[in-house]
Amino acid sequence: MAKSKEKLEAIKLRSGGESIKVIAKNLNVSPGSVSSWCKNVKLTKEQIHKLELRAKDPYYGKRLSYSLNQQRIRKEKTKKLLNEGIKEVGELNDREFFLTGAALYWAEGFKKDSQAGLASLDPIMIKFFIKWLKLCFGYSNNDLSFRITLNESHKYRLKDIEGFWQNLLGVDKTYFQKPYFQKTVWKKVYEKPENYKGILRVKVRKSTDFLRKIHGFIEGLRLEAELE
Repeated sequence: MAKSKEKLEAIKLRSGGESIKVIAKNLNVSPGSVSSWCKNVKLTKEQIHKLELRAKDPYYGKRLSYSLNQQRIRKEKTKKLLNEGIKEVGELNDREFFLTGAALYWAEGFKKDSQAGLASLDPIMIKFFIKWLKLCFGYSNNDLSFRITLNESHKYRLKDIEGFWQNLLGVDKTYFQKPYFQKTVWKKVYEKPENYKGILRVKVRKSTDFLRKIHGFIEGLRLEAELE
């Protein structure tokens, strides 16, 4: 009776295009038995083609374990390279920190404004820029002003976002100007909208001359790039 049930299940699986070996393994019977039971089952050309492709696939049957192993290898490699990169940067001395900040300003800083400043949605970049201003030029929080740019669709989160930036920078709301809201309607829906903190603009008060000097930093870097 048990064999009868297995035979019926084998015929059903074979009719669906499954291979003899896979059916035998699933039913815990010999491939010879499955072959005998299913000898009258005619496979379609499409089913035969799929079985032929599967037979040539060296990873079939081991695809999940292979995929998981590849993921593990990638994670280990990524972690190794990340740690190597951190080690290569090491601890910056004063000169290196100054030049890194100058290069950051060249890439992201305000160059056509009347005051020095930078805008970014990256909190770590903002912290780096402020640290650069303080350590290299002696500025303090009292010399800075902040303004949040926020998409209008996140206006309801303004209080939380303001709190995030205030806590990050260690300042109160008096340092912040009135926020600016972008009216563009986003088509993309983010999976975790709570991670969006807007863009923070940092400006140095009364910094016209400082900005002119920064242009000199940038020109120095530019000239260095042109040297052969």
